[in-house]
Parts: sequence; structure tokens; C-alpha cells
Amino acid sequence: MDEGLGRAREWLEEHGVISAMCKIIADVYAHNAARHDPMLGDDPTTFGITTSRNVANLAVRRLSDLEGVRARLVDTALEVSCGGYVIRQNKLPGATREVSVDSISWDDSDAKLDGAIENSATGQLALDRDWELGRQAFGHVVPAMRHLRLAHAGDLETGECVIYLGFPRDNREEGLPWFDVAVVYGEPSGSDVEGCGAGRAYGTVQRTGPSYDELPLPDVDLAPRQAPGHEDAGSRAKP
Repeated sequence: MDEGLGRAREWLEEHGVISAMCKIIADVYAHNAARHDPMLGDDPTTFGITTSRNVANLAVRRLSDLEGVRARLVDTALEVSCGGYVIRQNKLPGATREVSVDSISWDDSDAKLDGAIENSATGQLALDRDWELGRQAFGHVVPAMRHLRLAHAGDLETGECVIYLGFPRDNREEGLPWFDVAVVYGEPSGSDVEGCGAGRAYGTVQRTGPSYDELPLPDVDLAPRQAPGHEDAGSRAKP
């Protein structure tokens, strides 16, 4: 897991956002799978729409009690704010938890695409700031990459689900839809990825984005800085 996503996840777990959202999403999938009835006209589309709307409405209601967390509906889409991060939830296509997390598309709505565009525009800035300032560059007031997505998929037959947390990336021209993404709940069916339930130790991460610590470091010219008034003595100022 990239350090930036790890910090975001730890922050959201400390404030109860991850555990609350995982419980809401898991409960909604289980309930909607149990009440799904093709005889009444239900199909995978109604399953997906109902699930997304239920998750959004319940999150606004239940997250309001968490300190430092704001949950609201923006044009019917859920938006959760916490520590400078902005989190939205999106259902992966299909009616099975086997669907790839990379199958998600951001360009079918402005609400989904805007965060990916902003993350992509600040991605290089985030790297530059991290090299220059270290950990303090990623204060929780305005994180370098602040838009996060909870992407989830559930099995229509069993109600079991898998939930991912990641930084969306603008991939309309090429590449994957994530800078980094990890399983935070459940386990993709038929996958070796070890998921983790809310409040438990991290599982194995499914990487789909670039690893920032593997990128080449820039060449920086270093020279000693003279202390004011002591240029002749050649003393150095503390960095």
C-alpha cells in the first residue's frame, strides 16, 4: 500500500468512517440480496440502484454522530468529509463480488470524474512536496490527494460483498482508474487477496497504481549555507 493511502486509511479508521461505512454497505447488500424477487420485476439493475441509494441515505443518517465527520447528499450522491479528505461511494458493475476493481469508470458522471481529475492534477505536486518537506507535506487539513472512493461489489445470490478504498485517477486517455487501491472489507471471490473486516489488521493489498517509492529521485545540488555574519569563519548554519 502506498504511504499516502495508508495514512488516509488510518485517519479514517481513527474517526470511525471505515468501520461505519463497511457495516452499512455489508448490511445493505445482505438485506437487498435476501429481499430480491425477480417475480416482482427485480433484476441486477434494480439491485444496484437500490443498494447505492440505501448506502447513501443510511450513511448520512449514521455518520452524523461521528465527531469531525460530515456526511451529506450532493445531487443524490453521498459525500463524506473528514480531515480534509472527501470520500464518495461507488458500486462496481455487475451483481457479483468477483468483478475487478479496475472495471470502474469515472466518466459517466461529473460527480465521479471531478475527484479523479483533481487527484491527477495534483499527483505530481504531491510527489514534489513529499520529497521536499517529508511527512509534514501531508497534513490532514488539506491532504495532497484528498479525493477517495469506496468501491464495492456484492453477490446477488449470497449478499456477500467486498469493499475497496482508493485514490481515483483520471484514466480517460490511458492507464488504470486508481493511483492506489486496497481491500478494506471482505474478499473477492476466487481471489488470493486477503481482505480485512473493519477494525482488524490490514490484509494483503491489491495494487493497481504506481508505487511512488519506486519512482526515480530528482538530482538536487547541495551546498553548505553560511551563517549570517560568519562568512569569513566558514561556519555553517543549522539546516
